[in-house]
Amino acid sequence: MSGNTLPRQIVVLVTAVLLAVMAILWLSLLSVRTTMDESAAEESARRVAGRLRNMQEQVALLASDYHNWTDLYLDARDRELDRLASNYGISAHRGEVFQYAEIFDGPFAAPLSWRAGAGLAPQSGLLSEPTRAALRKIAPGLDPKRRQSHDFFELRDGQPVMFSGSYLLPEDPDLLAGVVPGSAPIAAIGKILQPERLQDMEREFAIAGLAVTTVAPQTDIRAALPGVDGTPVAWLRWTPPQPGTQLFWKMFPIMAGISGLFVVISWSAAMLLRSKAAGLIEREAISFDRARIDALTGLPNRFAMREHLGRLRTRPDVDCAVLVIDLVRFKLINDTVGHLGGDAFLVEFGARLRTIADDTAFVARYGGDEFFVVFSASADLDRIVEEKCRQISALSEVPIQCGGVSFDVLSSKGLVFEDHRGMDHDELLRRADRAMYSAKLRETLEVVRYDKRMETEDIDHKRVERELRRALAAGEGFAIHYQPIVPVIPGARPVRYEALARWTSPELGPVAPDRFIKVAEASGLIMPLGWLLLDLICADMRQLQGVGVGINVSPAQLMSRGFAKRFHQVVVSHGIAPERIVVEVTEQVVMRDDVTIAQELIALSDSGFRLALDDFGTGFASIGYLTRMPFDELKIDRSFVRSIEEGQQGMRMVKSIIGLARAMELDIVAEGIETETDAVLLRRSGADFLQGYHFGRPAPVTAWIGTGDPGRDPKGV
Repeated sequence: MSGNTLPRQIVVLVTAVLLAVMAILWLSLLSVRTTMDESAAEESARRVAGRLRNMQEQVALLASDYHNWTDLYLDARDRELDRLASNYGISAHRGEVFQYAEIFDGPFAAPLSWRAGAGLAPQSGLLSEPTRAALRKIAPGLDPKRRQSHDFFELRDGQPVMFSGSYLLPEDPDLLAGVVPGSAPIAAIGKILQPERLQDMEREFAIAGLAVTTVAPQTDIRAALPGVDGTPVAWLRWTPPQPGTQLFWKMFPIMAGISGLFVVISWSAAMLLRSKAAGLIEREAISFDRARIDALTGLPNRFAMREHLGRLRTRPDVDCAVLVIDLVRFKLINDTVGHLGGDAFLVEFGARLRTIADDTAFVARYGGDEFFVVFSASADLDRIVEEKCRQISALSEVPIQCGGVSFDVLSSKGLVFEDHRGMDHDELLRRADRAMYSAKLRETLEVVRYDKRMETEDIDHKRVERELRRALAAGEGFAIHYQPIVPVIPGARPVRYEALARWTSPELGPVAPDRFIKVAEASGLIMPLGWLLLDLICADMRQLQGVGVGINVSPAQLMSRGFAKRFHQVVVSHGIAPERIVVEVTEQVVMRDDVTIAQELIALSDSGFRLALDDFGTGFASIGYLTRMPFDELKIDRSFVRSIEEGQQGMRMVKSIIGLARAMELDIVAEGIETETDAVLLRRSGADFLQGYHFGRPAPVTAWIGTGDPGRDPKGV
């Protein structure tokens, strides 16, 4: 008995040990399955909640732009329904940016609402009365300076809609200061949480069955969609990934089949677990990187750049600067070689910028044709930025070939430095963007650095814009002065006058033409201003019988399709022959080498108007552009007349320009003739016509027809 018992005991003991070991292994495997499933469920909940916050923030950003807009505030205050419809209504109707919009209270007796696909006319109320009542309580507590809005969800036709509401206020600080609390209307926009977005989240987060439910799920795997008062109006529910369960069933046949070889099985399980974990980590890393990389250029995107700025704020020993690069004439590239060609241009430009990236320069594509470079260093930041900007300029010297066409690399660049360490990066980006905008206005390719004067310029710009809008609406305050253009023959009478716009504002007084025309171009008022001035000029031309008039036309006007046709119609309707008018354009048309501009210039020439290239030699004109466009005259800028008096170099320059014009069979007008000496020198140089204070200062039309002779001696005026 004892002999048989010992083996049995050994067998039992060994079996017990093996069973205990296997039990531990199985229990461990079950524990791993549970832990992995729970971790995956928690991670899916965190990601879904994070994505919802991200989408709500995007809607809030849209709301902050639309609800803090001076023009919309004025339109709402004045109950300009058509203008409101052209902003809120058309955006909601098209459904590309948001699908719902409503404005209520303030000057409106009844709410104005718009829905996707429902047209531009306001419809019946969109929001429920309890929702409006809640917004009335919440809106006064929102900070207009931070452009806060209140985010909430509502169900529309079974679909969740992300809303964001706040008072509709002007961004103009003067107007904002005059708004009586609670008197402004309340506006809300809504964007549908599309099923396609849910499907994208399913694929990205490896979850299943993501759907909206109005019944609170009896599980932690859910995400609440809060209503206007914070109470959930619906929930998102889904089935989280179960990597632990998948792993368990993969391991089950192995564990069951070779349980006696538990060492081998344990080793295999460890290797498999490590492999699975590595795969999960790798996929997570890929997903993380894709969310922060621009798909077209491969550069970091705006999210990665903002994260980089956030990391820099945690380092008090590091100074920071931001450079904004906005490509000039990118629309021309797309018009010429299509969007694929435009994409190729962006890819090549991005590749060039990547060459300057290092520990001190973080390069990112912010979107569209806009790129950012974030500079950081603990010392010598000015020197580093200066060197990097030189490198960027060098990268732009070589044209980019795309679609078989060579394009120059032109860009507007704005630069800003932190004025203190740890400066809020939103403010830093805003200042950089403002400096870039200033570069655009100046039409310079140099880097423009932000300074405090830009804030003052913005305020001045808005004052001029406000007064200009008022003057255009009233049709008052504008006048035309005329300066004679005479042949080079001594004592000759004027053959033409150049029309020069003047504006006097009751609040601002006389405003310089360069100042109000620049504001008109930047604010979109150049078209109504141009038509008003053209009517004034045509009325004056009926008094200047037999004499021509030169009219300055902005490149911004020429970029409007159909401009030439309407220009011709207005002139003819006044009984003026097109042959009496010379359309003068500056060399900015070359900087904005746009297909539409070329078409409109050709159409003006075909209609009988003469074309003159004004201020030649001061901008970007090229011989190629002169040969492609039907110009009749070339006006030499006054700066070259001044250079003649300084020596032979100036004289050679003027003669070279005149020789070029002669070769192209163009008439030559020399501007800035202030003395008889200037007139004699330009006559000898070969100019055809002269213009300047020597022959008369700009004056109203009555000054030139006072004797009934438009050709009388202008020097007495």
